Amino acid sequence: MDHSCWTLISSDCYEHPSFAVFIKKTEKAPVGMMAFIGDQRVELTPMEQNKVQIKINDQDFDLQDNGFLFWPLDQAPVENKVFRNFLFKIIRRQNSYVLDFFPQMMINYDGNSVQVLAGPHVKGQNCGMCGDFNRNTHHEFLDPQMCHVKNGDEMARAWSLDTKYCSDKVTKPVCT
Repeated sequence: MDHSCWTLISSDCYEHPSFAVFIKKTEKAPVGMMAFIGDQRVELTPMEQNKVQIKINDQDFDLQDNGFLFWPLDQAPVENKVFRNFLFKIIRRQNSYVLDFFPQMMINYDGNSVQVLAGPHVKGQNCGMCGDFNRNTHHEFLDPQMCHVKNGDEMARAWSLDTKYCSDKVTKPVCT
């Protein structure tokens, strides 16, 4: 990869998406993760061994092992407190984190990999590096304009954010 920008791996590509998940290389670990859940920005960034910085809308949270954070709809979040009406929750188990935005999707993250489990209603409506989730594996290497790309490197450049969240210049592949 020739840039350090966020790359979209999965989003429900409706007119008004409810979620989007991005990854990028970090200095301390193979991958950092940023997700938009509605209009909330969640970032998980490896800082040092066994330490991940959690930021939600630029506010820091520190989850201990077996800790959790509910993001309530109508009040301020409090670590390790359950809320009845919430938008999403984050759970930490050892060095793994789960971001649960039920029923839209769930993310598993450990600093080395990101796994997005999309709900069945997203089938055929997903976009990003993970494809459109339509079970047709011959139709996956597409950029945002639905043009075929040659390889994973071109695909990563095609789906990268190169404006608001990155100062690097990203050369997008040409649609042919």
